[in-house]
Amino acid sequence: MLIVTKKFIFSVGEVWFDENPEELSNVDVVHYRQLLHPIKGGQSDEFYTRLIDLTKSHDELWECISSNDRYKIRRAEQKDHIIYEYWEKIDSDTLNDFSDFYDSFASQKGLTKINRAQLQNRADAGVIDISRVKLKDGESLVWHVYYRTKNRVRLLHSASLKKNDDTSYQSILGRANRYHHWQDIVRFKNLGISTYDFGGWYIGNTDREKLGINQFKEKFGGEVVKNFNCVYGITLKGKLYLHLLNVYMRLSQLSLLRKPYFLSHTQTQEKIEAPASSEVEFSIPEAQRE
Repeated sequence: MLIVTKKFIFSVGEVWFDENPEELSNVDVVHYRQLLHPIKGGQSDEFYTRLIDLTKSHDELWECISSNDRYKIRRAEQKDHIIYEYWEKIDSDTLNDFSDFYDSFASQKGLTKINRAQLQNRADAGVIDISRVKLKDGESLVWHVYYRTKNRVRLLHSASLKKNDDTSYQSILGRANRYHHWQDIVRFKNLGISTYDFGGWYIGNTDREKLGINQFKEKFGGEVVKNFNCVYGITLKGKLYLHLLNVYMRLSQLSLLRKPYFLSHTQTQEKIEAPASSEVEFSIPEAQRE
């Protein structure tokens, strides 16, 4: 699947995993996400993530989860009276509901708001899967957005809102997050998808929040793998794009230049942060680690 967007004067393609699009003549540059190997002649950064093998049996997947987390999942299902729902065909109302919620989450966490144009473009290409856990009264607890292919799903966004003055709510939220991931895993397995991708793994040792996110993911089992994010210029304009990107990256290290408007937040974050942080395009709130 090749997803094409226009950025300033450049036509930019997006390809995930090791898919091989048949036609690249209509793009200047291609962003390859999470390849097994770097592309010769392109610019590549290492990207680590955690994968769960969904070809295992339901019981095997369940036993891979820590006993404490299995308890919290059962309690969420039996006592918290929460509701799990999902959308495989995404309409504008669902996108707007999620995006509004995510923007509130981003404001609370000091993150950048969702790139609505990029999300819409991916949804139009039919590769977005959205799920939510909510309370009986309809209040949203957690939203998940995935990039979904025939064999692999990759968590792009996870959002929930904290209520620091309500410890009971925080406890329910922590259990709901675990329940949400488990329900997604079971649903994707039942659809015949073979790999669940948590969307990143922090390989450093200094950021306590990211280390906490690692611990949360680790409790679901799976293994850490190394992928590569690559950018490859096809046309002369594409090579110019890469040159400008390189200039920006060098200057940005000195905080001398603001982000040029032909680069999306996701692209600049991947180039700047991927070597040091694998939490690109994806954040898990603290409640998931409680």
